[in-house]
Amino acid sequence: MDSKALKIFIDLAQDLHFGRTSERNNISPSTLSRLIQRLEAEAGTSLLERSNRHVALTAAGQRYLEFARLTLSAWKDFQQETGINRSQPSGEVSLYCSVTASHSVLTNILADLRQQQPYIEIKLHTGDQALSLQRLKQGQEDFVIAARPDKLDVQIEFKPLSVSDLLFIGPANACSVYDQLSTMQSQGGIDWAALPWIVAEQGITRSKLDRWLRRQQIRPSIYAQVTGHEAIASMVALGCGVGLVPKLVLTNSPVFDSIQVLDDDKELRKQLLANFEIGLCVLKRRIHEPLINAVWFGVT
Repeated sequence: MDSKALKIFIDLAQDLHFGRTSERNNISPSTLSRLIQRLEAEAGTSLLERSNRHVALTAAGQRYLEFARLTLSAWKDFQQETGINRSQPSGEVSLYCSVTASHSVLTNILADLRQQQPYIEIKLHTGDQALSLQRLKQGQEDFVIAARPDKLDVQIEFKPLSVSDLLFIGPANACSVYDQLSTMQSQGGIDWAALPWIVAEQGITRSKLDRWLRRQQIRPSIYAQVTGHEAIASMVALGCGVGLVPKLVLTNSPVFDSIQVLDDDKELRKQLLANFEIGLCVLKRRIHEPLINAVWFGVT
């Protein structure tokens, strides 16, 4: 019995929308289509009527929905009766992080949890790191991986996972911005006000950069405001301007070879920008919940 497939089918039967169900279960629409095709092959009949604008259950699909609900309910009863859940909690928790964090920081978290809490399933959502704490406070996620702000909200518990330098970056391949940088560096220093900037729309990195620019009395020429550090790295690599990103993002970026690090005044940069601390966050009022508690204390 594939309990996960049955649960996804129930979600789709409620949503009647492949896109929404895919997003909710963190799978692609094509993967969802293959899963439904497999269930239909096993059932020997069509479970859904599908078109570009319409999804509906067939008569057999309605019967299969009842079967799926009864089977999952019986499975939960079995787990409770056999004591599977008495020693270790089971269920789903959601976690939100950036794409970069999912490739780096998250690996260790999942390794720890699989070993210590094999019955807990992580439902992963990815997006702009700047939205992490907001999504947590709004109840959209159980956990988020986020950068620690200068002043942490009293509602939130923060568990440090990693520390990353913040780096000024520019294009490493021939383009007008590269030529500007080369000329400036050969003349003894970078004129930041004369360069186009790629900046984050919001978030901790943007706040730190704005503070640094004010203290340096620099009025930047902003070429683009983007969502996420990964987008900053991509646009810098394309030669659109310079930017500020965590080192963790740069080292995990597929455009790493097209970017140069700009260490114009390293000591002053470190003094004013400080480090970018990354951690696991949860609402304090939820730590007592069994699943939340198991994940929180299962991550080291």
